[in-house]
Amino acid sequence: MKISYFVNASWYFELHWLERAEAAINNGHKVYLISTFPNKNIRKNIESKGICCLDIKLERFSSNPIKNLTTLYQLVKINRKIKSDLFHLITIKPIILGGIYARLLKTPFVVSFVGLGRIFQKHESILNRLKFKIVTNIYKIIFSGRNHKIIFEHENDFHLLDSYVKLKKENIYIIEGAGVNIDEYVYTKECLENTFSVLFAGRLLWSKGLGDLVKAVDILHKKNINIVLKVAGISDLEDPDAISLNQIHEWEKQGNIVWLGKVEDMYSLLKHSNLVALPTKYAEGVPRIIIEACSVGRACIVSDSGGCKSIINDGYNGYLINNATPEEIADKIIFLKDNPDIRERFGSTSSKIVKDRFNRDIVIKKTLSVYNQFSNQELK
Repeated sequence: MKISYFVNASWYFELHWLERAEAAINNGHKVYLISTFPNKNIRKNIESKGICCLDIKLERFSSNPIKNLTTLYQLVKINRKIKSDLFHLITIKPIILGGIYARLLKTPFVVSFVGLGRIFQKHESILNRLKFKIVTNIYKIIFSGRNHKIIFEHENDFHLLDSYVKLKKENIYIIEGAGVNIDEYVYTKECLENTFSVLFAGRLLWSKGLGDLVKAVDILHKKNINIVLKVAGISDLEDPDAISLNQIHEWEKQGNIVWLGKVEDMYSLLKHSNLVALPTKYAEGVPRIIIEACSVGRACIVSDSGGCKSIINDGYNGYLINNATPEEIADKIIFLKDNPDIRERFGSTSSKIVKDRFNRDIVIKKTLSVYNQFSNQELK
């Protein structure tokens, strides 16, 4: 079977989907990736796994109908050459454009919602309400047929979208996160060093809560509490919500953060951290960094939103914060700093949760089982 992944950014595919695509190849499928490839090294790495990469011009945040129709036309031209048996559509714009095309073509497709996106968060302005109405109406059209499956990373997203679109329950699957290699992210007790370190790792977006986390650490510094905030991540300057590198360097200059940039060896970074914080307001799936942190055995402070509460149970293996104010974040940090026994209990419990539910092998097996739902009769 020829499976075509359609994703808005190749770096995102490499980070979150490459292992599942490799597993599809090992299961006898031919795999294509339709995406943007600004980074040659990322493309080279993906192609080295046996995946055929196909360029498409896609502007992730453009609402321009002409540009979006151009992208759709490119998708049609690409697929005329490869004749996909199954589309796997990931991220909002590929879901919309790819879903419309797959429905017209009567080609089976899988949709993965890794969070519902900001369109489901901000309805203050007339424009945002209009966008929301358009997107949900398109979803109603896309999901009105039978030849599709929808994967959510957590139940909350399913129930929220279902309240607007009325999804067919038999087409729904819950696969929790991207999964991690538990042999790589092995449980490791903390190194109790002189300086207590908190780690933030992720895309540099304001909605990820880094600004509030910096303010929380500043509150603690003004109380002469010795805390280091390590920040690792990538700058996504295409995103209108991006935190500029100038701001990052300003925080570093002020002594509020230690800026690490993009880190390849995340296990080592987690190993030498005492706590992981992600006070996100972003409507995301289950954050990969939180799965990795839990696997290694690090206590986590996360916001009570998105997929965070799918893995963190408040007071059981970490803390959920409701409003994610700097003061609330600071209180949780200092409490966990002063209670290493609770951090260790949270970390040990979290590691077991990852092994049982967020293990990479479990996620891969569930994803392949979705592909296998499409019979030869459907792939005509």
